[in-house]
Amino acid sequence: MITKVLMSPCQSACPAHTDVPKYIRLVLEGKLYEAWKVNRLANVFPSICGRVCVHDCEKACKRQFIKPREGEALSRAPVAIRGLKRFITDNLPLDYIERFLEETLPIKKINKSVAVIGSGPAGLAVANDLILSGCEVVVFEALPEPGGMLRVGIPSYRLPTEVLRTEIELLKKLGIEIRLNSALGREVFLDGLRKDFDAVFIAIGAHMPKQLKIKGEDLKGVFPGIVFLRKLSLGEPVDVCGKSVAVIGGGFTAADAARSALRLGAKVFILYRRGKEEIPMDELEQIALLKENIPVYCLVSPIEIISRDGKRVARLKCVKMELKEPGASPSQEGRRQLPMSIEGSEFEIDADMVIPAVAQEPDLSIFSKDFFNNIKGYRTGIEGVFAGGDFLTGTTNVIEVIAQAHEVSLEILRFLGQETKLPDPPKSLRRIDQSPWYSDDPEKLHREKVYGGWLISLKDGFREVEEGMSSELAAYEASRCLQCDFFVDINKDTCHRCGRCVESCPQEALEMAYQEAIPGKPGTWFSHGKWFTDEASEVLKNPELCTQCGTCLRACPHQNISFVSSV
Repeated sequence: MITKVLMSPCQSACPAHTDVPKYIRLVLEGKLYEAWKVNRLANVFPSICGRVCVHDCEKACKRQFIKPREGEALSRAPVAIRGLKRFITDNLPLDYIERFLEETLPIKKINKSVAVIGSGPAGLAVANDLILSGCEVVVFEALPEPGGMLRVGIPSYRLPTEVLRTEIELLKKLGIEIRLNSALGREVFLDGLRKDFDAVFIAIGAHMPKQLKIKGEDLKGVFPGIVFLRKLSLGEPVDVCGKSVAVIGGGFTAADAARSALRLGAKVFILYRRGKEEIPMDELEQIALLKENIPVYCLVSPIEIISRDGKRVARLKCVKMELKEPGASPSQEGRRQLPMSIEGSEFEIDADMVIPAVAQEPDLSIFSKDFFNNIKGYRTGIEGVFAGGDFLTGTTNVIEVIAQAHEVSLEILRFLGQETKLPDPPKSLRRIDQSPWYSDDPEKLHREKVYGGWLISLKDGFREVEEGMSSELAAYEASRCLQCDFFVDINKDTCHRCGRCVESCPQEALEMAYQEAIPGKPGTWFSHGKWFTDEASEVLKNPELCTQCGTCLRACPHQNISFVSSV
């Protein structure tokens, strides 16, 4: 008897716990609005995450762990979940917003108001949850455009401005008011907001660049990465054409700055002080740099920015680095290797512009000491004032921020005296003859992944680089999903223990075993491997190895194995 139902690995790995298998099934059924709605209820920005999400779900996908059959080649690529999410949002019916609003509005009001400071992913995600809970929500944004780092930190070739605007327009139609050019400490003040609203949520992000702290950083031509990207995003002039540009760092900001400068006509290279295997940017971004001929020099660190005339950048003095194990003290235990300079390895390289992109931090100068006293969870030291996003936790990715926003919203609602209720867990299970995806085609489980995107020529400038999937490709990629929210269940009460299922399992996820009560260790299992030995034997399944391929179901001569899903 089954006593516990777990999420599929991809859903569990997603910080927002989006029901991935469900919306992939809906893609196969051609129900794109319904697939979008599954995403939208868990993730306020599905079209954005379909482009820039770090896709932890794919890292957990069981597709990549399937063992090949004898003589069979196998690609271990996971299902392209992020690509399928984008396919959904790119191909929605024209009336999807109207349908969603009709299903959502009117919202029952609770006579509570919340001010949200910052219109980045944290602020807008919290605003979305609170407006759907019946609160009046006003968002205050310092910049002339909403979106925070989504708007000014990610170039349009990765995240088109129109995509972001469409997501924000839906939030406005739900009833969220956004006031632009309203900076905290300049146009609006915390004391006044606390009087005018029942609660305040601060999510101003981390827009202050960290310095390299090397000589020459104040020279003309040194341009912090986040400032460089913000100017480009807001249409302010940045002259890099024909210049040699050195970008310092290995994260997404460094990659975005380098690729943007290249599109403006610069000759660009990246310097990173650690090894290639430690670069924070993901694999696809590294592939993009390679395709766009932007060299990345690892284990190199700048130590001085040199001028020609005492005013402008002319060269960069660097030193080669090596990675060494941290000290043996308990405080150093578990830390990664430390980059250390190699004595006598200094060299110089020409550069007309230097773009440091090593890290960002929030501007804390406008806050009193009381604000940071006794912070508990997302509550600050000031009653009724909450904080979250990059401002509180440091820079992270969009989906992590969205997941955190759900927690913040619940905390704010509890403060406002509102009952918060999480979704009920599954109460029962249903058996089906076979999972809805199952096919007799053995190759179905062993096809290679096809990426839904191709790099467009640089002559297209800041046009979106990656194209979305075609309908044919999306259907194919969706068919690769193992639908792990349906799982194999062996009925122990009727099992004949013949061992056919164990023998057939390509993943070696099943084995025969018997249970023996040992003093102090009741219920200890002993393996018999693949073959039946006595009447006490049972078939055990290792859920970490099982891929729900259904081979055991078909091999069982007594029909004691079935697929099960929660209802």
